[in-house]
Amino acid sequence: MNQKSFGFIPWLVFFFVALVSIPFFIWFDFLGIAKFVGIAVTVSLVIVLRIWLYRLGKLGKPSRVSLNANDVYELNRFMPTLAVLPIAEQRAFQHRIGLIMSQITVQHEASVSSLNTSPKSLAMLGAALFIMNGLETQQDFTFLLSENTTVRIKENQLSISLEGALDLLNTYSTEQILHAIAA
Repeated sequence: MNQKSFGFIPWLVFFFVALVSIPFFIWFDFLGIAKFVGIAVTVSLVIVLRIWLYRLGKLGKPSRVSLNANDVYELNRFMPTLAVLPIAEQRAFQHRIGLIMSQITVQHEASVSSLNTSPKSLAMLGAALFIMNGLETQQDFTFLLSENTTVRIKENQLSISLEGALDLLNTYSTEQILHAIAA
């Protein structure tokens, strides 16, 4: 959140000066001016808060890919232990998968042949790997499909083969998934 885009400082100075001036207006028997300043501060505060909340709402809501029943079924196929978790934890994991899927780019090396897997499934697979490796704080994720069966991580890029990714997600226990959700 960029404070300059919200204009906090000028408004806070205005509210402070206006609110401090009210007791002085009352002290010098300028009751009409004190009432006017109090009403003006209240109205302007409500308007400015609405504007700030609107801007914050536009900035603070990352887009999320919603997972349908088929996607959830496929995710449970990738990670069979996910189905054992309570519904609340499953939904939390699915929500985080959707958040990362909106920021992920799936690429493959030239040596990797064309795959029969849908792009959405590949993005979901990559998002699950990013979460399980504790990398979800990064921005603009890149999931690179390669011939290497072990995970290689460089900043916001994760590289592994499709078979290696499926095997790796198959090995995670419920405790590891819960730890990744809690992180």
